[in-house]
Amino acid sequence: MATSSSCSSLKQQFLMFLVVTISSIINSQVNGCFTSIFSFGDSLTDTGNLLEISLSDSTNPPHSAFLPYGRTFFHHPTGRFCDGRLVIDFIAEALGFSFLPPFYGSKSGKWEKFQKGANFAVASATALNSSFLAEQGIHSVSTNISLGVEVNSFKHLLPSLCSSSSNCKELLRNSLIVMGEIGGNDYNHAFMQGKNIENIRQLVPLVVDIISSSINELIELGAMTFLVPGNFPIGCSPSLLTKFHGSERDQYDPLTGCLTWLNRFSRHHNE
Repeated sequence: MATSSSCSSLKQQFLMFLVVTISSIINSQVNGCFTSIFSFGDSLTDTGNLLEISLSDSTNPPHSAFLPYGRTFFHHPTGRFCDGRLVIDFIAEALGFSFLPPFYGSKSGKWEKFQKGANFAVASATALNSSFLAEQGIHSVSTNISLGVEVNSFKHLLPSLCSSSSNCKELLRNSLIVMGEIGGNDYNHAFMQGKNIENIRQLVPLVVDIISSSINELIELGAMTFLVPGNFPIGCSPSLLTKFHGSERDQYDPLTGCLTWLNRFSRHHNE
């Protein structure tokens, strides 16, 4: 078992390694330094929350409830928007944890299974509040859950995992918080709904601010170690490539076929 001081050092090493490649996690000696993992985000991290929400609300199940989702690893749909595991699954495995259970759909009072972590990410979730986006003429798809809702759900769960404020701080001090990816849908919904790119660019500081505010909320509760993924190259997204099919040839990267102006937008967010 690693000591407290060595754990602190190893946590820093772990986050630097993770940015480079998932395989580095497997080779780094971080097992035992985290006692739990809590993750937030959208479909890139959702391990079944949107599916559970649809079941509890008696709404139409999402695409992730059907094959081919889940066919290559689990051999059945799990609510993941993937044919196998997500990055968060590989992170959990590499650190010696079971796959993170989805929080939504669980019954109050039966939250023992979240002692070692929980997943609050919901497919199609946005960073900004859905009502704010609606005022901008941007409408959420599949769910009205935002990052603020996810963080509030976590704060609602937390007292069930620890008996006092000091115990909760200890729990969070030894936890890994995976904050995202989140914010991509704020932009994706806007692009898909035909909004002007200059208007969409105005959302970027608002999205970054809500992510920062959410991190600060968790820091105040005692969290110390965060992994905050950036926005991926949306110019390579099949849905956006289809949306903007027929763009001028010089707007495509000749090596990848991705739309360069959309990838520049992603870099703008990540900067």
